[in-house]
Amino acid sequence: MKIALLGDAAFYGKFCLNDGSPKTIFEKTAALLKSFDYVVLNLETPFALSHAKRYGNKSAYIKSDPVNIDLLKYLGVNAVCLANNHMFDYGYDSFKFTKEILEENGIHYFGVENKDLKIDLLGNKIAFSGYCCFSTNPINASPNGVNPLDYQIVKDKLKDDCSLGYASILSIHAGQEHVNYPNYDHIELARNLSKITPFVYYGHHPHVLQGIEECNESLLAYSLGNFCFDDVFTKKSPDPLVNMSDNNKESIVLSLEYNNSKLINYELIPIFDGHVCKNEKKKEILLKINDYSAGLSFPKAKYNEKRDQLLNSYLIDRKRKRNFNWYVKRLNYNSFIMILNSLINRKKYVNAIKNDNSIF
Repeated sequence: MKIALLGDAAFYGKFCLNDGSPKTIFEKTAALLKSFDYVVLNLETPFALSHAKRYGNKSAYIKSDPVNIDLLKYLGVNAVCLANNHMFDYGYDSFKFTKEILEENGIHYFGVENKDLKIDLLGNKIAFSGYCCFSTNPINASPNGVNPLDYQIVKDKLKDDCSLGYASILSIHAGQEHVNYPNYDHIELARNLSKITPFVYYGHHPHVLQGIEECNESLLAYSLGNFCFDDVFTKKSPDPLVNMSDNNKESIVLSLEYNNSKLINYELIPIFDGHVCKNEKKKEILLKINDYSAGLSFPKAKYNEKRDQLLNSYLIDRKRKRNFNWYVKRLNYNSFIMILNSLINRKKYVNAIKNDNSIF
């Protein structure tokens, strides 16, 4: 049995059926995905109608026109993870609307409202569960929203799956955006979870590729990158908040092969801006993944030093684009609430991930 895992997917801009030609972009990718028995992606955009109102206090909101459900079907997607920091960008009504559209079109979902997904297919029992880390500043990470990433919850889930004979795939939305090396907290989390039972760590949110490692018969893929994403805009400026770079456009399809509910093989299939890569671009992306993966074996201090260099470079580049007017526009109530929410989520992060003496 072959399963395809896809990274961050946002169906807007050039990846919206109303605004671009995504079926042309996805033509070869869709053909590739037909060779799999089950296809899963992280649905980063809730489906929302044009009059839907933004919810909460954020710098960026993204949504997808309901017409794009046809793209999920065109790609042969069987299930989506909804555990991410954009699922409530347009409130509970759009969240409910998203679930309804998926159900009406026969596409399963998991990662919200304590919901997981168990399948029994071709002699294999696979359990999918999704979690959103407080490091991503999610809205409504709660029992009636997106499933929060909490070590104790995930540990119990792995034990339950194993006792029922299911192989576990954990879909994890976590980390720092635009940095090719994961938080070391998440590396330690994944490695410690691998001591419980073998599982697959299916990572997303950074919007760039990160390393992959094998540990205690587990496969830990910290970020698959953007399967499809366009520039991100806000109402505060005509310029994009985030410009898609080559780094943002590089991704992989993580191909998993199971036999008797056991992972027996995996393959990395490079994707660039929604297209299946060939020749030199394919080699280039695979070489980069090898480099990112090699860094995972560095001692903790050396690893954090290298990661901090990359993170600081990214932050300096962002600050260069900010002028006096940029700061003036953000002296408002919304910005204050954003900062407050960030501090609250940081405390929750420490309690859920870092403050558990049983793992660190």
